[in-house]
Amino acid sequence: MDIDAALTLVSAAAGSAATAAGQHAWDSLLSLVRRVAGRGPDPLEEAPVDPADETRVRVLTGRIAELAQTDEAFAEAFLGWAADHRHALTATAGDTQNSVSGGAVVHGSVAQLRDVHGNVTFG
Repeated sequence: MDIDAALTLVSAAAGSAATAAGQHAWDSLLSLVRRVAGRGPDPLEEAPVDPADETRVRVLTGRIAELAQTDEAFAEAFLGWAADHRHALTATAGDTQNSVSGGAVVHGSVAQLRDVHGNVTFG
């Protein structure tokens, strides 16, 4: 993955911050940027960036791009963040949504899965 591809995940993290995985990715990104901010001007200013504030997210994304171009250690850490969170932040055509709802009566185990690589065993 390159920096440009990783930068697209910043918006994806902001857009999915309402989910647990998205919030985790967003918090992790802000933490990464704050660690670098201690070595220079603070890109987060006084308050954390609200993921719902599109303008601040764009400014943050621009600052991350600048940091990635000028700070090799940050670029490596940012690419690591992107690799760690890419799957949770990107939707693919094969995504599966499972639900058990309505008047469903379940007797026994339920497994809600997408890709299974190996055995699934109950009991």
